Amino acid sequence: MMNMFAGPAAITTTLFGIVALVTVGIGTYWLFNKQARLKHIVELRKKLDELKPSDPEYGAVRALYTSMVIDAERWGFLRSDSESSDHSGSGHHSDGDHVGDSGAGGDHH
Repeated sequence: MMNMFAGPAAITTTLFGIVALVTVGIGTYWLFNKQARLKHIVELRKKLDELKPSDPEYGAVRALYTSMVIDAERWGFLRSDSESSDHSGSGHHSDGDHVGDSGAGGDHH
């Protein structure tokens, strides 16, 4: 009588264990991925602040930074961080610093 329940119980326990390990693995990956992405966003922000709009790589750095910020907001990496802080020191930036800097001289009508 016990052998009839031992087989399904072992299979069920094994499946629950595998599901638990996969869940912990995905959670750990997500946490480290989040930290790495936020670190890269901060590094790109520093590089963007160092560059002038006339630099040849400015457009590429700005496009990559903007893309990473949009992705981070979509995945919820910045949403909770920026709401809990006073927007000081977070990786999020409104890109208001460089608006209008692209045309240093000349008429853009």
